[in-house]
Amino acid sequence: MSTQTYPRRGCIPGSTCSTVDELLQERLAPELWQILAKIAELSQQRGWQIYLVGGGVRDLLLAESTDNLLLHDIDLVVDGCYHNSTNNISDEATMTISPAVELARSLQEYYPQARLEVHGQFQTAALLWHNHPVLNSLWIDIATARTEFYPYPAANPEVEASSIRQDLYRRDFTINALALRLNEPNSGELLDFFGGVKDLELREIRVLHPHSFIEDPTRIYRAVRFAVRLGFSLEHHTKEYVDYAINSGIYDRQRQQRNSAKIPALEARLKSELKYILQAPYWQPALHLLGELKALRCIHPTLELNQLLWRQIRTVDRCLKRFDPNHTLAHWQIRLDVLIAALSPEYRREVADIFQFNSQQVDRLLNLENAQTRVADLLPNCQQPSDYFRVFEPYDLPMLILIASHSPRWVRKQIWRYLNHWWNAKPILNGNDLKKLGYKPGPKFQVMLNDLLNATLDGIISDTVEATKFISDRYPHSRSLPRETQS
Repeated sequence: MSTQTYPRRGCIPGSTCSTVDELLQERLAPELWQILAKIAELSQQRGWQIYLVGGGVRDLLLAESTDNLLLHDIDLVVDGCYHNSTNNISDEATMTISPAVELARSLQEYYPQARLEVHGQFQTAALLWHNHPVLNSLWIDIATARTEFYPYPAANPEVEASSIRQDLYRRDFTINALALRLNEPNSGELLDFFGGVKDLELREIRVLHPHSFIEDPTRIYRAVRFAVRLGFSLEHHTKEYVDYAINSGIYDRQRQQRNSAKIPALEARLKSELKYILQAPYWQPALHLLGELKALRCIHPTLELNQLLWRQIRTVDRCLKRFDPNHTLAHWQIRLDVLIAALSPEYRREVADIFQFNSQQVDRLLNLENAQTRVADLLPNCQQPSDYFRVFEPYDLPMLILIASHSPRWVRKQIWRYLNHWWNAKPILNGNDLKKLGYKPGPKFQVMLNDLLNATLDGIISDTVEATKFISDRYPHSRSLPRETQS
């Protein structure tokens, strides 16, 4: 493993700047540069080294020289010794705190509008700006340099304090294992221990070590997400490691052996990565690449992205674009629904529970076959628009989309027709109108309104005058009310 650093005085890949300091000032938004300069100053006062790490460095090096880069998620790592501090600590004055927490507290004094969050288990802290006029929503995460290990494959990692080099080695890919020193000595030094800059130039995603995907299968999804988002390709050996991890069966064995208390360790992270992918603008090519890598087996060993499933996904996409253009529904969840619905019915409940689906999602998945059968049985008998309406009325939009994606073309055509023409149909009159006509509220109101709606859908009536006459003719007052109600 080679060690490669770029000094503050030297050639910066892809830039005309002579120093990394100049690169920061050239490409970062001024307000963001000022925040980083302040935290560098606070670190300098304490004798600690502070580094910009991970995606921020990657995006900085990839940015065009004309970009005014306003990062929204910034990861900083402080390499310093733990110490006892009595500054601004209430009844825990003797408690050992991390440099990360102390720096975050000190930085908040200069930016009181930022919200501070401290995570004691990992001794990390974060500052959050929300709806700032310039910074928008900004998240700065500050962590003490640490290393991590996995007690068993696909587990949550356990961490301990370490050096900046070890901190970078625990990361997923070489392009995310870059660090930029922000304070003296050697301010502006770019640390590249694992060849990340070269991989940026080659536009490749390369994993740091062969067992990375065994330790954490969600890294496969992260690799795909970065590759598609950045327009990169997976490095040859990285593809081999993905293939080995998936074909080893380790994920399925861990799923079977894991008890209920440990289930969220893998699946919570996997669902989070799926959400990132399925709600991104590039979700289709990302999902296609996951299919090519056979990575959907991380969800369930029987799940494959075959032609049938891809057609179902495309059907869902067309429906969502046409009937929910304003995204009132969570589109990523419906895309996930159709993936899980591709499993045999006996597996859906297990995966839905592990992924913590809500009750509506679970009901859709468990009742899909019954709904498909009911719709297919009733549609051949439909003649009037009201007949079609009553077939589809019991189902909400997500369920209709799921039924359409799993049904033959003639059923999909009728669902599309219903959603286009009759989905939001309402009776011309409502309950208040019926009361004004002299009818007293009761169970029969719903019958009357249903008859009105049927007549409207079938073109028998088209305005309030015709609707009023329709009600008066069909429900004369003497026949519409029980005798005891009239007395």
